[in-house]
Amino acid sequence: MDLNVVGTIIAVILTLMVFSYLLGDNPVFRLAEHILIGVSVGWVVLQIVFNLFVPAFDYILNTGQTGGLDWWLYLVPMVLGVLLLLRPLRAAKPVTNLVMALVIGTVAALALAGALTGTLLPQVGATMLPLTSGDIVGRVILILGTILALWYFQFTFFRVNPSDQRSTPVQEVADTGLSSRVRLAGRWAIMLAFGAVFASVFLTYFAALVDRLLFLINLKF
Repeated sequence: MDLNVVGTIIAVILTLMVFSYLLGDNPVFRLAEHILIGVSVGWVVLQIVFNLFVPAFDYILNTGQTGGLDWWLYLVPMVLGVLLLLRPLRAAKPVTNLVMALVIGTVAALALAGALTGTLLPQVGATMLPLTSGDIVGRVILILGTILALWYFQFTFFRVNPSDQRSTPVQEVADTGLSSRVRLAGRWAIMLAFGAVFASVFLTYFAALVDRLLFLINLKF
């Protein structure tokens, strides 16, 4: 039997197993879920082994034979990875905790840098574009939305008695002026942004659903 036909049959079976969730949670859907997770984990492990570990070992061995000086750049992370494998051992926990702290700190720093360079800085830069050319309406909406969203997070506290300067806990009072209206507009701006993100995610999943349905409708062996 042709491998393409076998692959098509497996795809049909897995698709129907996933669609069985429409009838409620059942063992068939759980089996498909476990297969998906297992295949995903296996694929990730293979990618790490053949695209990271094997080239790193080859580089270390070749560089060690030629007398290179930068082999330790690969050796140190590999040693740290081996130490993480010793985490189940209670005696090695002090060392593995240090390695885990290093990993978490590195990941947090990379995530923060990515958020700054990929989200915050482009957002700030987009609000500084001139309004004399290009999509003027879009830029005005972007600037207003940014200002309103930032204004919403202004949590100002007022004293009930402004003349009372004693170091007593400040009591919050309702702000019924312009600030409250701007904050309300900021809340709506944030809600619109979240709605747009949710709609985008929904369209992505809906497109995947349509693709699977068309796959079943146009099925040919």
